[in-house]
Amino acid sequence: MKESADLLADHYQKTYELTFELWKQRNQTFLTLLGVIGGATLLTFSPAQTEPLLVLWLAKGLGVTEKQGIRDLGAGFPFGLLQSLLLVVVFYLMVNLYHRSLYVLRNYKYLAHLEQEIRNALGLLPDANAFTREGRFYWSDRAFLQGIVKWCYIGLVGCLLFAFLGGRTIEDFRTRTLLLACVDLAISLPTAVFFLAYARASISMDTAQIVLFRGRSSNS
Repeated sequence: MKESADLLADHYQKTYELTFELWKQRNQTFLTLLGVIGGATLLTFSPAQTEPLLVLWLAKGLGVTEKQGIRDLGAGFPFGLLQSLLLVVVFYLMVNLYHRSLYVLRNYKYLAHLEQEIRNALGLLPDANAFTREGRFYWSDRAFLQGIVKWCYIGLVGCLLFAFLGGRTIEDFRTRTLLLACVDLAISLPTAVFFLAYARASISMDTAQIVLFRGRSSNS
């Protein structure tokens, strides 16, 4: 029995370490997604202010210092194509955010169930706190504001994302760039679907885990 408990505890630790790494990757993907959407939204709604700054940044990177060269770079730069490329990047990051978030949420549910198996193998008392970190102890000590965090994340990404997707599509049709409009629309729709899937998973899977416990009674 002890050997079985040791194996379970080792598996639990490795699973927790993997989950923690995925959690960090998810957070980094979230921040990167916000940055890309924010920059792309500025290019969509404030092109007169942001496009010259982008041209200056590119000129500096390419070593172009003459004013005429900078003007030529700005005149010939395909800003519409850049927006479509940014839309592809947003789609890629949204898919990754959904995948990482789903994996993290499923792993935490798995850890909660695994804790109960370890407790059963060790024969712990029902009121013992050992191996309840991701299950009973977390949910019994969870602050109210922790439950609102997911709504803040969803609202933040959703507002920026749909503002960008809507603005990009409207701008394409307004400027009569039909080909780019069709491409952008074809990318925007699955991006929105993955966002909705991310929001649904974040809400539905962030629930307390109730696992049956078969430990020793306090009278034994």
